[in-house]
Amino acid sequence: MKKGVFALLVLVSCPAWSLDWKLPIFTVRYEVAGGGSEDPDDDTFEASSLRNTVTFRVKEEADPATFGLGFTVSAKDYYQQSGDYSYLRIEHDASTRVGEAWKLGYLLGAKWMEYPQPDSFGLSRDALSLNAGGTAAVRLARGTTLEAGVAGRFSMTENPADALQAYIASAGFSTRFGDWLLTARYRGEFRFPVSGLDTYHTGSLSLQWDPN
Repeated sequence: MKKGVFALLVLVSCPAWSLDWKLPIFTVRYEVAGGGSEDPDDDTFEASSLRNTVTFRVKEEADPATFGLGFTVSAKDYYQQSGDYSYLRIEHDASTRVGEAWKLGYLLGAKWMEYPQPDSFGLSRDALSLNAGGTAAVRLARGTTLEAGVAGRFSMTENPADALQAYIASAGFSTRFGDWLLTARYRGEFRFPVSGLDTYHTGSLSLQWDPN
């Protein structure tokens, strides 16, 4: 069995080692955010929450592919109320060019959320979420691109009422007019909790000057 697994790993890695690998890029980012609430008695603001987030990401290019791996650790503390939480998120993404016009990619991720206090039923509020998705982009003409993506997120909790399935569809279109870039995007999310179906739709249209 061990020999079979080793042989499989060798076969999978052979195409990757044949790529033109470049030096990896490491990124570390630290963010801190504070919240405040207004005191109705003297019209002053006082601190109500503090959130600390650390993100570590590795990106490596191996023409024609790009690989990424990221880790995020975050914790939020409330000073005046309950609801503290922390989470660890791991994400892996990759994309590759296929021919001159196509670009395909995928994303895999997991997120562990921890709450120090149980819910109203005395059950743990901790959750594990798994997500996966795929993207495709095609260059219709020079400076004009059409892209689409699908993804799914599955959240598992001790309380079945908090379990969640979400499916996401997205699409985008961008084209150039000289130094101007016109972009239109759509994102639809369909959530399936135990109680029913919730849908969310967002769209955007932007025009920006981009001489590059």
